[in-house]
Amino acid sequence: MTSNEVKKELYKTKVMAKFSYYAYGKLYYNVIVNEGLYEFPISTVTLEQKRLSEGTILGYQLSADLGTTKFHSEIKGSELNRWIDKAIDAGEFIKIG
Repeated sequence: MTSNEVKKELYKTKVMAKFSYYAYGKLYYNVIVNEGLYEFPISTVTLEQKRLSEGTILGYQLSADLGTTKFHSEIKGSELNRWIDKAIDAGEFIKIG
C-alpha cells in the first residue's frame, strides 16, 4: 500500500487512530485502512552526538519532529500522515489484523 493510497483513505473515511502503547522512545498507534488494522510508531526522541573537548558523548533529545502536536488516546488518522509516511518509508507501517 502506498503512502498516497493511505492518505486518500484516511481523508475519505475520517477514521480515528488509537494509541496502543509506548516503548523504547516511540508511541505506537493503530489505524484501520482498507478494512485492515495497521500499527505504526512515532519517535519521541532522537539520538544526538555532541563533541566536547574531552571527546564525543551520546545523548537523547526530544524529537523536533513532534513540534506542538498533542497526542491523545484517539486522534484523526489524517492528522498523523507525517508519521505514517515515515513509517511506510521505513517499512514500519505493519498490518496486524
